[in-house]
Amino acid sequence: MSRKKRTDDAAAFEKLMWERQYLGGRFPEPAPEPVESPASADGPAAPEPSAPQEPPHGAESFGEETLDGQGTYRRGRGKRSDKVTGLHIVLQSIKRDGFPHPATGGFVMVPRVLKALLSLEPVAVIQVVFEICEQTVGWADHQGKHGRREWARLPLRHFELACGMTTQQVLRGLKRAIQQGYILRRPRLDSFEYAIRWTDATQQSAPEVSL
Repeated sequence: MSRKKRTDDAAAFEKLMWERQYLGGRFPEPAPEPVESPASADGPAAPEPSAPQEPPHGAESFGEETLDGQGTYRRGRGKRSDKVTGLHIVLQSIKRDGFPHPATGGFVMVPRVLKALLSLEPVAVIQVVFEICEQTVGWADHQGKHGRREWARLPLRHFELACGMTTQQVLRGLKRAIQQGYILRRPRLDSFEYAIRWTDATQQSAPEVSL
């Protein structure tokens, strides 16, 4: 292979890497100029570094956020559980039939500002917050504020089954949601009760218990 061919290939590969990393939200450091060894001028070219492996088709990102070079948080990556749950059946029905209309299929009231979490928080946090919304204001309670349930007793196992997460993913999501002030928690029997922390909330959270 000629020197010009190797130089062109190296430049094309460098351009590809920059484009892939830019689309992934990262701005890589400039790669050093390729240095050719005199002994390899007429010999076989060294193998080019392999491109980053893409996740398997259908695999989803899941996990905690990381601090990038720009000083902002990005969603973390981690493989979702492969265990088939009821969520998979629901997803298939949506793909086949579409979303059921709230007038007939039921609905959950959520604040519009929840989209900030959808855009900026890890999936684990979003899922536990939404599940607590569903299990509290998603239920009528004539004794609760505004006629909705305020607190719900939810063991870890409930989050695992309802959200399709592992125990560690649930713990990470709950820990960050509590630390960031999205939810409240208090002991209840051998488990905990959870509530959404509303702006005009009168709920009192229990002393913090490490997860």
